[in-house]
Amino acid sequence: MKLFLLSIFISFITSGTPPASLQGTYGSQGKDGKAPYSLLQIHYLAKGTILFYFERVLGAPAYNSGTLYGQLTLNKKTGHYEYLPVEEGDCKLEFIRAGNKITINTLAGDCGFGNGVIADGTYPLNDNKNPAFCITRTGKKVYFEKTPANKFRED
Repeated sequence: MKLFLLSIFISFITSGTPPASLQGTYGSQGKDGKAPYSLLQIHYLAKGTILFYFERVLGAPAYNSGTLYGQLTLNKKTGHYEYLPVEEGDCKLEFIRAGNKITINTLAGDCGFGNGVIADGTYPLNDNKNPAFCITRTGKKVYFEKTPANKFRED
């Protein structure tokens, strides 16, 4: 009986579905919901693709900001997820999940954020549900299921 339960457990673990270990909404809000703030949403598509939307706004005096929408790929060597741009570019980010936080590290290049804005940092988990959409800083609602990384437009 124990062997039977163990085999069911193992088949459940190795069923081929991607682990939902990153999905959710992460970030931090400034005092009274104002800048500086950060938002990271990670969505798992049914086919195993992982998309994300990242937004960061610095505080006073300039309130510089940056956004990025892309696809994550597992680096089998490190066990961490990485972002590489779909189009040509030298931006490379690493996403590391530890507990209820994700740490982003820039591995290479310039990711095109505003002056002084970088993605590097640790972002606490706010909600572990798979987000259906993100709302960009221009107010546009973008559904992850309908918007592959190479088709994203913020305007």
